[in-house]
Amino acid sequence: MQLRIISKKIIKPSSPTPLHLKTHKLSLLDQLAPDIYTSLLFFYNGPSRVYDETNTSTNNVYHRLQSSLSKTLNLYYPFAGKLLQDNYVVDCDDSGIPFVETRGPSSISMSEVLKNPEMNTLQQLLPFNPNKKYLSSTDDVNAAVQINHFDCGGVAIGLNFRHIVADGAASVGFIQNWAKLHSSDDNSIINYKHTVVDCTDTFPPNQEISSYARRINEWQRAPECVTKRFVFDGGKVAALRGEIIKKDASLSLNQYRPTRFEAVSGLIWDALIAMDREENVGSTCIASVPVNLRNRMNPPLPEDCIGNLYHAVTCTANKTSARNINQFTKMVSDDFVRKVYQDGGIVFVNQYKEAVEEIMKGDNGVRLFGFTGVIGLPFYEPDFGWGKPVWSTTAMSLNNIAVLLGTRDGKGVEAWVGLPINDMPKFEQDPGILTYASFIPSRGAGFD
Repeated sequence: MQLRIISKKIIKPSSPTPLHLKTHKLSLLDQLAPDIYTSLLFFYNGPSRVYDETNTSTNNVYHRLQSSLSKTLNLYYPFAGKLLQDNYVVDCDDSGIPFVETRGPSSISMSEVLKNPEMNTLQQLLPFNPNKKYLSSTDDVNAAVQINHFDCGGVAIGLNFRHIVADGAASVGFIQNWAKLHSSDDNSIINYKHTVVDCTDTFPPNQEISSYARRINEWQRAPECVTKRFVFDGGKVAALRGEIIKKDASLSLNQYRPTRFEAVSGLIWDALIAMDREENVGSTCIASVPVNLRNRMNPPLPEDCIGNLYHAVTCTANKTSARNINQFTKMVSDDFVRKVYQDGGIVFVNQYKEAVEEIMKGDNGVRLFGFTGVIGLPFYEPDFGWGKPVWSTTAMSLNNIAVLLGTRDGKGVEAWVGLPINDMPKFEQDPGILTYASFIPSRGAGFD
């Protein structure tokens, strides 16, 4: 699909960032985040049925998008700044973010893109490929936006965020608040104190950790990685959850029912464990699962504040995988977090460094597989006045990573699974994956 660029602009905050806010300090959790760009894509029926570059009223809509984005950057001012090379602070210099508008070919409607979404096509709808090799430079941006118009009237909004500055919850919060400001044009509906917080007292930065985090980045961007999309509709997820309870009598006794995230993550993890053991009896597959700390800290942190406010737990295989994920994640509490990161997190940092060294050895029979996603967040809520998205997704391809997203009906799960190219065919043939996953999106997945 060839997109034609209509315009390129730099959008800056509509008001200068106050001097006392010019430096945004990064925490240890930010430094631990992958030094990559994440991506979000939101597809809308659009403000008009047909986009016409000479249509004044339509152009006014997109001028307002730029204006409301500028006001949103007042609240999320670190996004409009620059990350300094030491990865300790963001210089909130109001340099702005790229804003690109494109128009798709007349031969392709948005519905065609939605019927058969391919990674290469989706990445074209973003300001830039989030999987590009990252080069540390003060010229790199912390966020970028691309508005894609289709002749059918559909619009796709693509966003890139630098992970060191924002995690998934922060990114979703940004577009949600942008949509609110665009629809209401009332700055008072969002309190800037709820979008930028300083967490360095609890999670002080560490001088050594960034170099280890970068080594994991390179491993995740392995060139032999292939990413495919698996859809688990609501009925299949319900059946999977019931099967998990049936297999583990202790779950029924405890009246525990796995969440959508736990059920699908557990299924994927089981498939990987079986696949690895078939090739190497002594192999180990460890799951890494991020836990959002915003509502687990005391006092709780604002739901949409920026930063990387999560702790990644590593889960070892034992009995029911979904149950394991639940048990490892539920232990993350305010007390747990403060103990892990006490004294500057020195014990945790040393353990992290040792784990990175072990992973980097290669051929050691250990696979570290990461699960992430925004299930439970308002991923289908951002409304710019055109209605809610008909589909929300991502376009990231990372090695040994699964990005899990909720479907539009709130019942299913969409999983983008990245694996080494030789592993993917075996994974696709796993009995559990064949039973519960589909390659063809259903209406429940958000398509009409």
